[in-house]
Amino acid sequence: MEVIYLPWSRALRMCYRLAEMIIDSGAEFDAIVTISRGGLVPARIVSDVLGIDEVYTVRSKFWGIGGKVAPEPIIKMYEGVDVKGKKTLVVDEVVDTGATMTKVVRLLKDLGAYEIKTAVLHYKTTSSLVPDYYVEKVEKWVWIFYPWSLSETLYELARSKRSDGHLIDEAMRLMHKLRIDTGLIDPEHLSKSLRLYLKREK
Repeated sequence: MEVIYLPWSRALRMCYRLAEMIIDSGAEFDAIVTISRGGLVPARIVSDVLGIDEVYTVRSKFWGIGGKVAPEPIIKMYEGVDVKGKKTLVVDEVVDTGATMTKVVRLLKDLGAYEIKTAVLHYKTTSSLVPDYYVEKVEKWVWIFYPWSLSETLYELARSKRSDGHLIDEAMRLMHKLRIDTGLIDPEHLSKSLRLYLKREK
């Protein structure tokens, strides 16, 4: 499996570029719905640039490292999502198959959203849904490692390669291989973070 790490500097530039594309389109929105957890950082930046303070969150569980964790996206719609009669923008970091975004859009239509547009940083051409706004098109399937999922992704990648006893060492090796800034979190706290993931797994 090919993994591409996106450093914070590039990821943030992409978030701002996404917001600029939406501004340039001339479209206006009343509310933003973000797909947690991957879409939280992009949605916060987009909401800031567009001046939209009505931001709602939905929780989706579909993908894990290396594959799907469920046959179809499991969506949790939190109370208070009020999009009835509103022009709504759905923000996530990536569309892989399009299944999650498609399901969220359908749920928002059921809640009475007046108009729905979608926005992501990466559009993979494997997706059945083409987002209305995207920064980069990805022609071949790769795992895009976003900096806001550092511990989670390192844990899953390391777990797929090593037994429990060597998981921390493998995670550190992956950080070096992927050229991840080791100044983000010191090795001691990263190790503790990874052990928390390991503890929850048992």
